[in-house]
Amino acid sequence: MDHRVQSTKHEVSPGVVLKVSVMGGYSVEREGDYIGWIHAGVGDRWSAYVRRPGTSGDLLGRYAQDEAVKAIVTAWDAGVALPNGCRA
Repeated sequence: MDHRVQSTKHEVSPGVVLKVSVMGGYSVEREGDYIGWIHAGVGDRWSAYVRRPGTSGDLLGRYAQDEAVKAIVTAWDAGVALPNGCRA
């Protein structure tokens, strides 16, 4: 599967936008707030990271692109404890 990142931004759900990042993946923004990022992995899987201010972020897992974005939004909103003990 080809994971070339398109050169535009696009809205994936109401208020959630993917923007091309300098690292070859996408930044995930919601209503102008940067909440995480995704980058391509093997096959149709994307690594999803939720933003943690002051850190390099936390890996949530590998998902299909839409599911990766949903995982980031959910983790950001819920502030759930992640396997490493961090909270959103």
